[in-house]
Amino acid sequence: MPTLDVDATDEQFGNDQSKPMSGPIIGIIYPPPEVRNIVDKTASFVARNGPEFEARIRQNELGNPKFNFLNGGDPYHAYYRHKVNEFREGNDAGITAVKQLTAVTSAAQQRQQELLKQVVEQQFVPKEPPQEFEFIADPPSISALDLDIVKLTAQFVARNGRQFLTNLMSREQRNFQFDFLRPQHSLFQYFTKLLEQYTKVLIPPKDLLGKLRTESAPGRSSMNQVLEQVKYRANWQRHQEAQRRREEEKIERERVAYAQIDWHDFVVVETVDYQPFESGNFSPAYQSR
Repeated sequence: MPTLDVDATDEQFGNDQSKPMSGPIIGIIYPPPEVRNIVDKTASFVARNGPEFEARIRQNELGNPKFNFLNGGDPYHAYYRHKVNEFREGNDAGITAVKQLTAVTSAAQQRQQELLKQVVEQQFVPKEPPQEFEFIADPPSISALDLDIVKLTAQFVARNGRQFLTNLMSREQRNFQFDFLRPQHSLFQYFTKLLEQYTKVLIPPKDLLGKLRTESAPGRSSMNQVLEQVKYRANWQRHQEAQRRREEEKIERERVAYAQIDWHDFVVVETVDYQPFESGNFSPAYQSR
């Protein structure tokens, strides 16, 4: 069994015991990370449990090359002794780092709680719904040919005006593919929506042009304006979803409470018989019986 040169190592590091180790020590060979992990853990246990624990490790791990640092002639033995001394004195840089990390984590958690409190205090209170999207229209479930006819018709009407629409309706009144031009048709609302959108693109109103210029202007103010609109819409949708969820939960609670009542389990406490001359003060519903 190899021997330990404990005295020589203690003398080597005896002068440094009063100073915390903040960097590499000259004269010590530092093991690679995978070996250092084992050395540090072993040194920590030995520092807490005494030399007897080291002797037990020597006996149990005899022949295991991972614990060669316990031998006095091993290149990493000096580092091992150095770590044992550090753990004994509480000057290990790892302990300090853990304490600092704990303090930082506690401060971060406290800051997070403060932010959450501010968010709760500043609950979103909607004033009015956001503006509807101007250039979105969900297409109906029709064939690609019919959809193209509806879109092209809306484009030509937007470009050529209402007179073109009147002439088209007169000319294609017997063509079933243009039945969507009739107000009672199911696709008339979709056609009207497309017509409004194409008209705004081809002949944009002044207020829309001004809004586009403001939102597309270079600079942070225009970007912030767009972001505020997006934020308001997202908060509105979240608020609506929360309201819907609360309503559903309320209805479900009422349903469960109603289902828990046994409507067939009742007892007749008393029967009241009224005389014929006592029928003057009853409600019309009772008198009709």
